Amino acid sequence: MDQMNVISVVKYKIKDGFEDDFVEALNSYDYSKAVLAKAISLGDNEYVSISEYESIDAIGEDEITGLEWLDNVTHMLEYFGESRTQSYSGLVVMDINTKNPSAS
Repeated sequence: MDQMNVISVVKYKIKDGFEDDFVEALNSYDYSKAVLAKAISLGDNEYVSISEYESIDAIGEDEITGLEWLDNVTHMLEYFGESRTQSYSGLVVMDINTKNPSAS
C-alpha cells in the first residue's frame, strides 16, 4: 500500500471576547511541517483547524510545538469536559482535488 497522508482535525470553543486573538494565534503558528493547514469558523465561538501531513512521523514532529502553542492559548478556551479541545486524526482514504487533478 502506498504511504497515505495523515489529517489532524481539532475543534476549539473560544471564550467570549477572545475570538480575534485566537484567530491571530492560529495564523501565527508555524505550519511548515504540514502539507496544508486551514481553519474554519463554525459560529458560536467554535473553530476547527484541519492540517494535513505527509506521514505519521511528520505529525508526531509537530506535536510538541502544537502542545506548546495550545498551552499559550489555553486562557482563551472553553473546555470540552476535561479537555481543551476535541481532536481527531487519521489516514487519508479519499483525496479529490478538482482544481488541480494532477495533485491527487
